[in-house]
Amino acid sequence: MGAPTGNTNAAKENRLITSALRRAVVQNPEKLRKACERVLDDAADGNLAAFNTIADRIDGKPAQTNVIEGNEDRPLVQKIVRQVVDATNQDS
Repeated sequence: MGAPTGNTNAAKENRLITSALRRAVVQNPEKLRKACERVLDDAADGNLAAFNTIADRIDGKPAQTNVIEGNEDRPLVQKIVRQVVDATNQDS
């Protein structure tokens, strides 16, 4: 169930941390550059979390896959019925 109409809780302008970070970056862009270089250096040194951060930002996060399986005792599909109906017959 989704949020009610008019709900703005997920609106980007209401994100406090994002807003604070944007202001800090605008005021001092050199710190952002240093932070990016630090992440890049950490990834080059073998830090997998830093590497994943870079990959997720550049390539996007991989799509999540969901596997739905049944088993012999409880199959997902028990019966498929194909029924042809005569549209001109009003009695059905």
